[in-house]
Amino acid sequence: MNSSHTTRTGGSLKKKGSRTVLPSRPKAGARITGGKTPRPGKPLSTPHGLRIAAIDIGTNSLHMVIVEVTETMGFKVLSSEKELTQLGRESLVRHVLPRPAMTHTLGVLSRYMRVAQSLECDRILAFATSAVRESVNGGDFVLMAKTQLGLDIRVISSQEEARLIYLAVRQAVGMEEGPALIIDIGGGSAELIVGTPDKALLLESRKLGASRLTQQFIQHDPPDKAELRELHKHIHITLKGLISRIRSLHPAKFIGTSGTLENLAALCVGQHDQEVARHRVNSEMRYEDFEIIYRRLIRSTLKDRLKMPGLDPGRAGQIIAGAVLVNYLFEQLDIPVIEISDRAMREGMIIDYMQTHWPKVRLSVEITEPRRRSVIELGRRCNYDENHHQQVAKLALSIFDQTTRLHHLEQRHRESLEYAAMLHDIGWHIGHSGHHKHSYYLIKNGDLEGFSPVELEIIGNVARYHRRSMPKKSHEAYMSLTLAERSVVDKLAAILRVADGMDRGHYKNVQRVRLSLRNRKAAFALTTQADCELELWAARHKADMFEKVFKVQVELSARQKKPAS
Repeated sequence: MNSSHTTRTGGSLKKKGSRTVLPSRPKAGARITGGKTPRPGKPLSTPHGLRIAAIDIGTNSLHMVIVEVTETMGFKVLSSEKELTQLGRESLVRHVLPRPAMTHTLGVLSRYMRVAQSLECDRILAFATSAVRESVNGGDFVLMAKTQLGLDIRVISSQEEARLIYLAVRQAVGMEEGPALIIDIGGGSAELIVGTPDKALLLESRKLGASRLTQQFIQHDPPDKAELRELHKHIHITLKGLISRIRSLHPAKFIGTSGTLENLAALCVGQHDQEVARHRVNSEMRYEDFEIIYRRLIRSTLKDRLKMPGLDPGRAGQIIAGAVLVNYLFEQLDIPVIEISDRAMREGMIIDYMQTHWPKVRLSVEITEPRRRSVIELGRRCNYDENHHQQVAKLALSIFDQTTRLHHLEQRHRESLEYAAMLHDIGWHIGHSGHHKHSYYLIKNGDLEGFSPVELEIIGNVARYHRRSMPKKSHEAYMSLTLAERSVVDKLAAILRVADGMDRGHYKNVQRVRLSLRNRKAAFALTTQADCELELWAARHKADMFEKVFKVQVELSARQKKPAS
């Protein structure tokens, strides 16, 4: 997978570039929402590849990256957002998320969702780590995000966090010369990962995040010797066995990721004058440079640190604890240089989604119109007969276009007819008996993206009436529509029934439909490639609703196309 380079736009950082088990049937009109982007009533209109937003809800900060899948099955970054929220500022020791921090974080999440919606994202993924995972009110926070924002937050394990980081870094950094040790120091935990291009050899997480260590051990500014000694002792006890395991895997490269290491690397470069800095690589941290900045940091006050070039002011209060951990790793593992990668868990979330939703990803390259893509994806999830549904849609649209003076409908209704035709038989996925009703249920609750609730009701009802009885007053879903909407359903379903009959054999026998309207008669002339008695019988049988709705008499004839000589 490929991604693009980073540029700045305005004031913010941008990057260019088997059978389904279904829940019990809800009442008519009920709607299931979840991981898709909520768009109340606003259809998508811009063709584009699959767009995914990944939000990492960390202890210190919120990160979001929005990407679009490319034709090469990679992704390009459309937007990248970051904000310090310090959600876990007090939670890692007290195990309670402060109410003000929760409110602030929810506000940022709301803004992130608006950004994702403005970029027409197909999926919003939101994962939370140690701060939420370890707090007694973490569940309250997750529930607030769901009820207030409609956002589903997944609280992941430390092992899963390490795996996602590995996926992200593996895709961005070469590991061909041997195993690589990946070091990720967050606010609540530190992940130590050893991997090759093929697999992860070690995925470990320890409660050694910079914010956690600061809360536990550092009370003075600057920290006194006793605090630093206790901190070092705690790190040694926590990592002693793990260090031996890492050594036994003989890592040939050392990679650092996330805010603590990025800031320490920036401090290492920033301590030099301009001439020396010209010869330093911003994306790496040499031990010789780190040693100097480390000695300065452990003696500095907060006021001193705020003046250090390269340090994010929001991390000045906890950078010392992070530096003590990095110094321990440098010394214990004899690390000469740490290569800094800007990839982190959020990119791992994207890669993992693409790997586990490969049919959807591949479809996004084939079909760039989001609504159509979503319809086809639902059909394929339900193992539909794609050729039959495409044929019925083709015939239905042809009839629609030739009956404009009968139905007087708009272009948007033509699109609804097409999508209803493309999904009319998906109810077979649940069972043949009453499959037209199952089709309605699946359309309503199948996570179709970019449709308003009313559009889904109309499409679902049109599909529901492609066979068997016509609409009745006892049909709750149909009667929940307005009179005008019921009229649309009647007309579209009447057309769909006839078109479905014209492909009764499911082998695309009817190649063309010509329709003439005169004297309250609708004469359908079919051009077929083989004998068509079955299609004529089925179309006549299903023309009852067409005759009733449009007050015409239907006549059908057929001509078999002569084979080419």
